[in-house]
Amino acid sequence: MEYTVLGKTGFKVSRLGIGTAEIGFEHMQTAAVSELLLFALNHGINLIDTARGYEQSEELIGKTVAHRRRDFILVTKCGYGEVEGKEFLPPWSKEKIAASVDQSLKKLRTDHIDIMLLHTCSKEILEKGEALEALLVAKEKGKIRFVGYSGDNEEAIYALSLPEIDVLEMSLNVTDQKNLEKVLPEAKAKNVGILAKRPLANCPWKDPTELSPSYAREYGAEYRKRFEQMQLKPEDFGIEKKDWPKFFFRFVLSFPEVHSVIVGTTKLEHLFKNIETLQEGPLEQSILQKVKEAFWKAEQNSASPWLAQG
Repeated sequence: MEYTVLGKTGFKVSRLGIGTAEIGFEHMQTAAVSELLLFALNHGINLIDTARGYEQSEELIGKTVAHRRRDFILVTKCGYGEVEGKEFLPPWSKEKIAASVDQSLKKLRTDHIDIMLLHTCSKEILEKGEALEALLVAKEKGKIRFVGYSGDNEEAIYALSLPEIDVLEMSLNVTDQKNLEKVLPEAKAKNVGILAKRPLANCPWKDPTELSPSYAREYGAEYRKRFEQMQLKPEDFGIEKKDWPKFFFRFVLSFPEVHSVIVGTTKLEHLFKNIETLQEGPLEQSILQKVKEAFWKAEQNSASPWLAQG
């Protein structure tokens, strides 16, 4: 397994992290989640990404790998997903964020969260400062170790201007390259840890009816449109259609500024393939440039800018 230092956090993280949205949304059985996450940990993956809004994800992580807590960096998010018993509190208020932190700790069966991210809140919420202040209070109390933001575009740029932000989770893939322009260079300059989400772009090469769960079809609609407009063909890169997942993953690995690439899965065989792909490393520079040019050209021919997808 390849490791790198996650910016100013100092954490040594695996370049492949495991995302757990699917685990929660697909209501996996506890035994299957245990097998998947323990396989990841036993093969050197030491970053697990979740969120309060991923339904049962936090609870399943707590049930299955709390006994291995020292073996992984735990990333979760707050702001989306109801806080049980606190539904009456205003969204993004100091009280609701504080309650969300406490509920995450309980569900994850841990006494601290390594990285807590504000989950794609607006720039206005960031400017107001109440949500961030709640996380800083939790940090002072030892409930969380580092604070960050999950989001893109103008909001990400603003978040990076805040000295309290230690980690940024942003979208990056073949069909989502906007963050390469300003966000990634700015994060690197600030020594902010970078986590890349949505690297496989909800599989835009697939027929949407093949995707499960149904949210993946809706969430990936914009990526499917872009993929078609970019006119990328497997034969242009000397690969077959079945190799697109590997190609998309290696595209994101091609940017060393990205400390960990978060790939979600519910299938053990897919996780194993991701580990194998990591060993292949980044794409060749000539291929990387070809993909970047295809994105910029297609965006120029589009009716509106191709902003990063939150």
